[in-house]
Amino acid sequence: MSSLSRSCLPLALLLLAACSRPAPETASTPPATPASSAPAAAASQDSGPAAIAAAAPDDKKCTNEPRTDENDKRPRCGGMGAPQVAPSHAYRIALDNGESFDACDITKPFSGKIGRGMITMQFTPADDRSGKVDWHFAGGGGRVDTAYDYTLSGPEDRMTGTFHASAAVCGRAAGLGGCAAARTQTFTSTWTRIDACKQ
Repeated sequence: MSSLSRSCLPLALLLLAACSRPAPETASTPPATPASSAPAAAASQDSGPAAIAAAAPDDKKCTNEPRTDENDKRPRCGGMGAPQVAPSHAYRIALDNGESFDACDITKPFSGKIGRGMITMQFTPADDRSGKVDWHFAGGGGRVDTAYDYTLSGPEDRMTGTFHASAAVCGRAAGLGGCAAARTQTFTSTWTRIDACKQ
């Protein structure tokens, strides 16, 4: 072995030993990304509409359709600040003989006239689906009175009203009066919701 090789051998061994050691850790390992933030990170990388829609929660769908009945709990559209408008209690009541009149609030006592104004029907609701109606006929110097019970069925926007006789027919003319025995009578009507009503 030459003198040059012997003098360089210790230096070569030191360099070999230094290169074989693991490098000291000079930087800390970055913290692992939490699993919950992974979808958000992925969504931020892809800014397309599909990615945003996928990241957003599936909200309940709302509707502006009228409620079908009291069990219809679907949320109404319009936002948090939109006022909730109560449904109208005004109805157009059409009897099966073709005559009709408007009632501004069927949840409170109301009346309507038929028979060219000679017959007054006075309604006294028991609840939102039933009640009593008194009939008063005035004309020709006389007066006739009777009463019916009524019930309503069907969806609130268009209900069927059924009237049943519940009292005797009593009349009075020329100072004399009398009553006929009650007869079983039934007739129907159609109650259609309207937005506004003139008193």
